[in-house]
Amino acid sequence: MEIHIEAMLKKDWVQVRTIYGQGLATGIAAFMTTPSRWKDWNAGHLEICRNVARDDSGMVLGWSALAPVADN
Repeated sequence: MEIHIEAMLKKDWVQVRTIYGQGLATGIAAFMTTPSRWKDWNAGHLEICRNVARDDSGMVLGWSALAPVADN
């Protein structure tokens, strides 16, 4: 199996949100307990550097995205 790193598309959100929820369920991934909806997640992350890792069938195996932080 080959893994491909590609730009995240809005259509990937269903699979990304599932993976995000699995991480949150561990209780150590973030302070929230459930993943946000697309609109809120999209507003809180930079448009650049949103990536997914896909297998040969197109299934999303993982993701990464940048969020702005205060510099003070």
